[in-house]
Amino acid sequence: MKLDAMLTDPARVEARRLDETEILAAVPELVQDMRMREALLVRLVRDADQRCLPEHVGAADTTAWLAGATRMHRARAAQIVRLARELPLHPQVAEVLDDGRIELAHVQVIVNFLARLAKLTRDFDIEPAETDWEHPDPETGRPDDCEAYLLIAAQVEDPTQLRNRARELEILFERDNDLPSDAENPELNEFHASATLGGRVLVKGSFDAETGEALQTALSGLSKPHPSTDEHGHSIRDPRSAAKRRADALGQIIRGHLDAARGPMEGGERPHVTVTIDVDALRDAVSATAPTPATGAWRDNDWDYHRDNATGPVGAGRYDGCSDVRPPRHYRRRRHATMPWAGPISAAIAARISCDAQVTPIFVDRGGNPLDVGRTTRIISPKLRKALVARDCGCAFPGCGRPAGWTDAHHIWHWSKGGPTALSNLVLLCKKHHTIIHRNHWAVQIEPDGFPWFTPPAWVDPLRRPRPAHNRRAIHGT
Repeated sequence: MKLDAMLTDPARVEARRLDETEILAAVPELVQDMRMREALLVRLVRDADQRCLPEHVGAADTTAWLAGATRMHRARAAQIVRLARELPLHPQVAEVLDDGRIELAHVQVIVNFLARLAKLTRDFDIEPAETDWEHPDPETGRPDDCEAYLLIAAQVEDPTQLRNRARELEILFERDNDLPSDAENPELNEFHASATLGGRVLVKGSFDAETGEALQTALSGLSKPHPSTDEHGHSIRDPRSAAKRRADALGQIIRGHLDAARGPMEGGERPHVTVTIDVDALRDAVSATAPTPATGAWRDNDWDYHRDNATGPVGAGRYDGCSDVRPPRHYRRRRHATMPWAGPISAAIAARISCDAQVTPIFVDRGGNPLDVGRTTRIISPKLRKALVARDCGCAFPGCGRPAGWTDAHHIWHWSKGGPTALSNLVLLCKKHHTIIHRNHWAVQIEPDGFPWFTPPAWVDPLRRPRPAHNRRAIHGT
């Protein structure tokens, strides 16, 4: 089937009925046709702009009209309007675009470079000469030579390769002119991190080439796809998008930086994430994801201290629930957790973070005013962490196995409910599976063999048969 026949009624084209030759021939032709239509769109928008047609129909400007009339993204509409205004200044580029040999992204690279070229060569003594459009010499600095050079390259390279080629010319002219490069100027670096009304943090930034390269190098190794396996040992592709993998990698870099305490002191302490939560709210959050043990830290309305989980001063006995300090059962000073920068977060997130953290108990009166501050103690000791890594080797969740450096130590019986901080009560989980466990979709316990076993919910396995940890299955083939 020819492309013209396909375009007559594209919705009725049944791709599965086409043979390989037809598909291989149709795709390049279709792309070229799309490019020619884009060139036509640019020409039509240019005429509409020149005739002030958008203003005649009540639009604020041509960009607003194009975006509104076509439901196109405004940034895309602005790009087309700009090219429509600038292409008449570059008839050779417009001709190649009309033939479908390049796309708008190529045109944008060329137009942007030519707009900067005047500044780059303003102090050059350039002799006028006729340009050989088939064999140009871009090092002369003449606009026509540079345009011809990039136009030839655009017909055999993708927009990213063409942008790199244009950047090479910029560096050549900057070196000859002793001009500072914006791309390599760290004084222009910007980074914005602002909390949204929904509680998320929006990040936006611009970095010089060296810092940007360092950032992408740091992200590269941690953001690779991480395939896993299902219960039958079959490989499963990483479901995360590239953007999600990069976000996870950046989070891992930040957590590693804070865990290593490499940053400067702030407020008399090493950098760390601080979560403040009412102890009753933490207890309720934990209760939602773990059954209450027969004995534990909670007795009626009071808190029972344990040496092993740092919930109170060493040597302290059972707290007697003095009415001046402990509020009555119905009192709730705070039912959510807070962070200094992010603000309120759910108690469930605080419960997950508290699995592997430092805890400072602060006792308050009925009005929420602090009365006493207990001793801060680390929950997971370095030696215990090493033992966990030796046993689990990484995320223990079946089919995962993410590296140990990406994991948290999860208390199977939560420490706030009396669970001991011991190897027999801990398991390594990555952030994703730590969240799943806390949402009570899966259950985990240490079996007599000393390894963690995971019980799936009924919607995964109606019989709820326990599954061995990822590393245990890999070693023993169970």
